[in-house]
Amino acid sequence: MRITPIGHLSSKHYYRRQRWQWITLAVIILAAGYMLFRFSGENLKYFIAIHAGMDDFNKNRLSYATSDFNNAINIKPNGALALDGLGLIAVKQNDFDKADKFYTEALAAQLKHNSTIDHTKYGDMYLDLGLYRNASFEYTQALKLSPNDPEALYGTGCCLHAEGNIDSAINYYNKALEFDPKLTKARKNLSLAEDDRNKGAMYYLFDTNGEPLARYNLIASDSKRTYIMDQKTAHITGFVSEKHNRSEGIEKYLAEYIPGNKIYLTIDSKVQDTVSKAMGWYKGAIVVIRPQTGEILALYSQPTYRPNTIDKDWWKNVDNTNQPLLDRATDKLYEPGSIAKVITVAAAYEHNINDSDVFPIKCAGSTQFDGKTFWCWEKHGKVKSTEQAFDESCNIGCAFLGFAVGSPTLSEYNQKFGFDQQFDLGFYDKARSEQISMPVAESHAPQFDADKYETALHACGLSIPGKSTYTITPLHAALMAAAIANGGVMMKPYIIKEIRNINGKVIYQGVPSVAKTSLSPLTAKRLTELMVNAVDDGIGKKAFIKGVDIAGKTGTSSNTIKGPLNAWFISFAPAEKPEYALAVVCDGEGKGMTVAAPIAGDVFKELLK
Repeated sequence: MRITPIGHLSSKHYYRRQRWQWITLAVIILAAGYMLFRFSGENLKYFIAIHAGMDDFNKNRLSYATSDFNNAINIKPNGALALDGLGLIAVKQNDFDKADKFYTEALAAQLKHNSTIDHTKYGDMYLDLGLYRNASFEYTQALKLSPNDPEALYGTGCCLHAEGNIDSAINYYNKALEFDPKLTKARKNLSLAEDDRNKGAMYYLFDTNGEPLARYNLIASDSKRTYIMDQKTAHITGFVSEKHNRSEGIEKYLAEYIPGNKIYLTIDSKVQDTVSKAMGWYKGAIVVIRPQTGEILALYSQPTYRPNTIDKDWWKNVDNTNQPLLDRATDKLYEPGSIAKVITVAAAYEHNINDSDVFPIKCAGSTQFDGKTFWCWEKHGKVKSTEQAFDESCNIGCAFLGFAVGSPTLSEYNQKFGFDQQFDLGFYDKARSEQISMPVAESHAPQFDADKYETALHACGLSIPGKSTYTITPLHAALMAAAIANGGVMMKPYIIKEIRNINGKVIYQGVPSVAKTSLSPLTAKRLTELMVNAVDDGIGKKAFIKGVDIAGKTGTSSNTIKGPLNAWFISFAPAEKPEYALAVVCDGEGKGMTVAAPIAGDVFKELLK
């Protein structure tokens, strides 16, 4: 019986097809043999080492990647890919001299354009992160391997643009468009660069609403930088003095992001302008916070200085005994005085201390505890309740409340309100795997009271005479007010809202986060009622505004025995739905009730129009 070939082909065609199949198989076997021969021994080991190095590099295991590429060089001493890989690692480690050496050696070893190490891809990676020097190294190597690569030409233009080298940036954007007319991002950046050139400046620092705060000058002038609000935001923007090799503020702590990126702050220029005017000629600081988020809306320190003329005014600022370069809002510690009574009362409320177990007490202006004289600021006579002691800010009444609560509990609530903890305004940049630090002075509270006299001081926010045992920054004082305003939850303060690279891509995004749960919502509500009453009818009445419920607490303190008085006022408003929490301290200027409270009232009057 005869079997018909598959597909009904004739025998002749069937055997011819079989012959071609055998020929094809033979070619495949020969090719495989060639490849096996080519990559056998040292070649195969080299190939494996290179790919292991790239795998480790992409997983950010740089020490392993270095070992892999060095192993490849041991196999093939002049291996171009291995040298190129070591250059890639050096760029990642910001060792640019070493990177230049390896990249040059790789090119000398006849490195060709390849898919194993795509320098344009890594340039794009660094560009997205706003790391322009790293990106520039990668794009330069990419262009040496492929001079007409439109993406590398565009990327190089972006790096030059970020550095303020506008004419060169425009040249590279145009080159990119020559080789790829459809590269719309190059056309967009070309337009932006031409606009920057026409303006003669690049704006890089903005408030929360996008209003400019600082620009980098492209045209020759007395200064490379101009600060739009000048002295009003001096302690926020800071300055750069190349002449004196010093920088401060955002210019110091975010130097690697400047210029080239756009930095948006939580600061609201209108609020900042308001507090600077309300401060008048008083020395001190004002901080305004959004209670629900922790965003710093204003941060003002006085005396201030002019960052636009920092070099010209250098010695006038440095030799000034009033220290205009000092940021009193974040860097100076003050005795809190009576603003700390909110902590004492909060502890009493949360531990269910009954007024009948403490009051009435008699305030004769002073009393004796453990043989030491303890003073009140006034003779209040018979004090009948916690509410009265708070309204009148009676030291002796609050001292007895402190005794009822106990020293350990006072210390516990100091911790709940954030004392002896760091409130750094910096942030962790996940994209760069880097912590950016913007330090704030750490507030301190008493840990162990030796006797009733020290507990009395502790309960009233006072230090042991001659010792700085109780200290706080104005920023932290504003956080205390904000925690009460936010139902007992203290949010972590932050000042960096967002950072975008030269192309507008978000590098970092600030988000609200909880710092502490200081109080229960019920305690926060009861404290709010006390603070509103203190403004309506009590010691804080000079902050009163008709038609708005302001919750506030005055304080008066001194950093030294018999030294000048610091005037405090912490507050938030509107009390029923707080939009702003603030702290005012007037450094050596008098009492909180007469100096700081009216300033807070002026601020709220403007902000709550």
